[in-house]
Amino acid sequence: MPPRTVRIAIVALAVVAGALALTAALLVPAGLPYDEPAHWANVLSYAEHLRPPVLGEPGVTYQGQQTPLYYVVAAAAVRLFGETDAAFLAIRLLGVVGAVALTLLTGAILQRSVPDRPLVIVVGAAYIALNPMFAVIAGSVQNDTWTLVWAFALLWSALPLMDTARTPSRPWAWGLLLGALGSAAILTKLSTAPAVAAVLVLLLLRRRVVIALVAAGVLLVACGWWIVRNLLLYGDLTGQAGVERAGYEFGQGALGPLHLARSALTYLFLPTEYLRNSISAPWWIDGIVIVLGLAVAVGAVVLAVRVRRDCAPGSLLLLVTVGAVAVAAWLAQSAFGWHVAFRTAYGVLPLVALAFGCATQAVRSRRGGIAIGITLGMLLLVVAAWVAVAASVESPQLTP
Repeated sequence: MPPRTVRIAIVALAVVAGALALTAALLVPAGLPYDEPAHWANVLSYAEHLRPPVLGEPGVTYQGQQTPLYYVVAAAAVRLFGETDAAFLAIRLLGVVGAVALTLLTGAILQRSVPDRPLVIVVGAAYIALNPMFAVIAGSVQNDTWTLVWAFALLWSALPLMDTARTPSRPWAWGLLLGALGSAAILTKLSTAPAVAAVLVLLLLRRRVVIALVAAGVLLVACGWWIVRNLLLYGDLTGQAGVERAGYEFGQGALGPLHLARSALTYLFLPTEYLRNSISAPWWIDGIVIVLGLAVAVGAVVLAVRVRRDCAPGSLLLLVTVGAVAVAAWLAQSAFGWHVAFRTAYGVLPLVALAFGCATQAVRSRRGGIAIGITLGMLLLVVAAWVAVAASVESPQLTP
């Protein structure tokens, strides 16, 4: 598959991703996606007061602890249209744009990681583009999609720096770029911070000292004020103490391995929990999701055994490290009793997309790999079609 064909395929997948996210934005009842009412309240607070909300103030929800960048942008729509359905839809459409960008960035990351495996690149990008989980998230009012856009852009920019055989020119410029992208990710959602920190540590280990220090300086300037604000207002770094003092209790999530595995599998493929469990997947949808999960597991083995030899120098190290740190941060929060969804570990998604694409390399023949890729893509679309029908027929009509 020529490089130009791969680029065309990625663009086509990005268009499909936008169409799926747009369908979710128009179809899913307002307020049904998990946390959407709280995110919308945050947007309205920014639009009204032109400053970050303070936990404990009247009308401020638990999402008042979130970093401000997404809400500042979203509040502009409210200032333009007023507190109307048009403003609400405009903010949902912001996530649709994010879905398109996320697909393009996934393809770009995989192109830099495994440039000689075009089928892996295309099928890996399809994992993001055709996945109903990410379409439903993108089609709602939330900050997850755009924090991933900035984080994926950070990873894509850092990949060529992992090759120690090459000496990058203008390290100060690289440091400024990575610092700006990392700051945008953290200021969109603080849970991205462990993944951003992992990138900086790897830069130091790869002897990109100037780049890492400049990036860290930008992060300190851009994000330090938010940490200081939390310390002054709530007495901790994240604002979690303010959430607890405001009376919000979410209960402790189950810590059993089966529960954690099911939560991870759900947030990788199926948006039932994200839609407040208002729809229940039949056995055959659960079966498809298990097959898709097994494809990731098989692809991970193939990646470790065969495809890693074709990975660009340092790229696999970056994706594995960032993914492992993101998952470890999620597990640590769960262990401390915080009821956090697996989407806080979405820094692992580039690695999952790579493994998903590598499932096509489980067979030696090119035709066999193409058949696997088409089958996996069709299974994702079947799940997406079921979600669209179930969400429109079975979901209650809510207000944000």
